[in-house]
This record gives sequence, C-alpha cells and structure tokens, in this order.
Amino acid sequence: MFASHSLRSICKPPGHVKCPGGFAWVAVLWAVAFSCAASTPLNLAFSFPPEGPPAVVERSAEKLIQKSVQNKLPINLSEKAFNLSLTKPDSDLVVMSLHDLAEKVPALQVLELPFFYDGLTDIHKKMDGELGERLRGTALKNGWVILEWWDEGMQAMTGNRRYDRRINLSGMEFILLRDDPMAQLQYTALNAWSRRAYPQSSQQLLHECVVGSRSATVSQIWSERLDRVHLSLSLNRHRYEGHVLVAPLSRWKALPEAVRVKLKETAASMRAWQRSEALKLEQAALAELKKSGMDVYKLAAEQRKDFVKSLPSWAALLPASLSSEEKASLLAVAK
Repeated sequence: MFASHSLRSICKPPGHVKCPGGFAWVAVLWAVAFSCAASTPLNLAFSFPPEGPPAVVERSAEKLIQKSVQNKLPINLSEKAFNLSLTKPDSDLVVMSLHDLAEKVPALQVLELPFFYDGLTDIHKKMDGELGERLRGTALKNGWVILEWWDEGMQAMTGNRRYDRRINLSGMEFILLRDDPMAQLQYTALNAWSRRAYPQSSQQLLHECVVGSRSATVSQIWSERLDRVHLSLSLNRHRYEGHVLVAPLSRWKALPEAVRVKLKETAASMRAWQRSEALKLEQAALAELKKSGMDVYKLAAEQRKDFVKSLPSWAALLPASLSSEEKASLLAVAK
C-alpha cells in the first residue's frame, strides 16, 4: 500500500463500493443499534495508511457492525485512525494488518513465513487450532486481545518475468511498500533484490514498477493496476496476508464481562463469511487481471520445492528478538 487516496478512489478492486461520505452506512447502523440498546457504543478504529484499508477490511467492518446491531451491541466506527504509538489506547476495538501487529508481537510473524503453509486451507486450520490459541496467548501477554483473524489472501508475484520459476527471480528487483525484514531475507536468498519505496501517488508506484516487480495479494495487484506495467502474474501463493480485529488489553479489561462474551461471539460468527468474501474479491480481481491481458502462471509442486530449498531455515526467517527456544516451539506447533 502507498500514500495516495487516488488509487483507492479510482483503481478499486472489482465489486468494491465506496459509500458516499465515507462509511455513511455506519451512522445509520449506529443509530439503529443505539435505539435497540441502552449501552454506550463501543469504538472501532482502523490502523492503516492515509489511503485507507483494503476493500475486504471495509466490507468486514461493515459486516461486524451489522452483526453488532443484530446482537444489540452497538459499535461506532471512529473517523480518526488508531495511533499505535499511544501509551493510552483511544479505541475499544482496532483493525490493523497482521504485519503491523506482528511488529508489536513478533511471534505472529510465524504466520507470514514464505512457502511454509500449503495455502489458505492450511493457514485456517492452524489459526483455528493450537497455533492460533498459542498466538492469541502471546498477544495477550503483550497487551492485545485478538478477537478474530481476517483474510486478505495469499501473495502472488508480478513483473515482466514469470516467477513460478525460482531462477527467474535472479537479479530482479522487488519493490517493498512497508518495512519487511522477512521479505528482504527471502529475496536475498533467491538471488533477487528488494528496495523500500515511498511512492506518493499511483503513477509514482507504476513508474517504480516499470522495472521493479511486486509481491502482493491478487486484490492488491489489481488495486495498484500493475497490469499496466507488468506482463506476468505468478500465483505462487507463498505468503499469507491478513488483518486482525483486536482490542487493547487495557480497554478490554474495562468492558463488562457480558459485553466481552458477546463481542467474541459476534466476531466468531462472521468467520466463514469473512473468509468467503476475501476469496470472492481475490477471484474477481484475478478475472480482471486476466481480462486485461496478463499472463497467469501457477506454481507446480516441483517448483515450490525449488523455492523452499533456496530459502534460509525457517528459524532464520523469524525475527531475532525471538529466542532459539521460542522459534523452535512456534515452528513445531505451526508444522
């Protein structure tokens, strides 16, 4: 993602609807919810760059508020972005990228390991099982209550070479739009380069990508309109990209127990819908990219093994702030 509102307003993923006035539906839903319940509305804030959250996050937040109306648990969407650096949190609930929370809770980076998981089904199984519980517990110790994992998708690679073949990454440059040490290690191991860029507009990003390649979800690739400068899309599905619905622990503790229980139930009740919605957006974006003329490649099993053989150990890809014992324990649960 990059700092430009123009891309969000002009180059939206298929099916993305931007409500006039920015989340106008929130006011309506909040009014209905408030009339149904005497409780003070909870605050929900986003923690994303100025261009705003991805379409799937907007839709998921809308669904959450709809569910909260049904459960007589009013949620008010804050117009102000959540400030992660605040000592005293200013919102009851926050939606942020998994990557951003992983900077605060390094153990979460186990979910971002490249070529580690066998697609979304595998990721979901781990999130819904022992690994997910383990990571929730670790986040809690670091001051965050994870209520739900929200999908965006699995990353693909796009450029002017087909990246379903490891050797084709050799000597190529990949543009990073966030600080991402794990990605840097991955590209170095694959004999490629990576560069952190700060484009201020959609056109600047496209200019960067005339030569540079990208790794992102299919929805993000379509949102960035990389089909205008890239020939190939390789569905390597090598790295998970997701978001989290969380509560700062200090705010969570201040809520009545009945509200906390209802919040957990409400968040969990939309899990299947959220995952289906994310997949639907990815499929729609893929159809548009194909229609635009991009060559699309899938990663064969043998090629996937070739990528994995070229990477450092899984432990080496995890942050240095984790001890060897912590890394080994996490990987044992994640496998």
